[in-house]
Amino acid sequence: MNYLKSEHLKFKRTMANKLLFFIPLITAIFAWIVGGFLGYQYMAFYWWYAFLLPGTIAILCSLSHRREENAGKYYSVFSMPMDLSKFEVSKSVILVEKLFIAAIYLALLISISNIISPATAVYSLSQIIIGSIGIICASIWQIPLCFYLTRKTGLFLPVVLNTILGIFLPIMLGNTNFWWLVPYCYAAKLAEPLMGIELNYSFDFHCTLNTFIWYFFLYRCKEFFKREVEK
Repeated sequence: MNYLKSEHLKFKRTMANKLLFFIPLITAIFAWIVGGFLGYQYMAFYWWYAFLLPGTIAILCSLSHRREENAGKYYSVFSMPMDLSKFEVSKSVILVEKLFIAAIYLALLISISNIISPATAVYSLSQIIIGSIGIICASIWQIPLCFYLTRKTGLFLPVVLNTILGIFLPIMLGNTNFWWLVPYCYAAKLAEPLMGIELNYSFDFHCTLNTFIWYFFLYRCKEFFKREVEK
C-alpha cells in the first residue's frame, strides 16, 4: 500500500493527469469531425484502441520513468531496502488506474450522442462503458513493454513503435489463425464481439492523417514534456 501511495504522490499535479482528459477529448473531436452523428461512436472507439491508446500508454510510461530519472536516476530506489518487484508492480497499477479513468471519461464523451441524437446512436450506455473498460483490459500488457522501451530509448521511439504496431498488426494479422500470438490484436479482436468493429484491411486515410497530426504534436511538445517531468 505504501508503494501505491508513493506513486500517487509522484503523479500529483503532473501532465499525466491532464492527458487522461485531453487525449480522450482529442479522440472524440476527431471522431466527430470525420464521422458526424452516424460514425461518431464507431470512429471514436476505433481510433482509441488502434491509435491513441497505445500512444497514451507509451507517454504515461515515459513520464513515470523520467520522474524517477530526474529525482536521482533511481538512486533512492536502489539505495533503500525496497522490494523492486512491488515497486514495479505499483508503478504499473497506478498507470492502469489512470487508463481506466481515461476510459470512463471517453465513455462519457461517446455517450453524449445518445443524448443529443438517440436515433443515430450505435451503442447503448452499458455497451460503451463495457467496451471502454474491455479495451483497457486488453491493452494493459503494453505497460511493461513501454516501460522497458522507455528506459532503453527515451520517449519518442516507444510512442512511434507502439502506435504503429497497434495500427498495422491487427490489420495484417487480426483475421489470421495466429492472431492470438500477437498481443496487439487483442483489443481489436475484443472490439469485434463487444462493439461490432471489424478489422479494416485497407488502411484508413483518416487514421494516417491523424497519425501525422499526433506525431507532429509530440514533436512540438517534447520540451514541454521535459519541463513537466523536471518540476
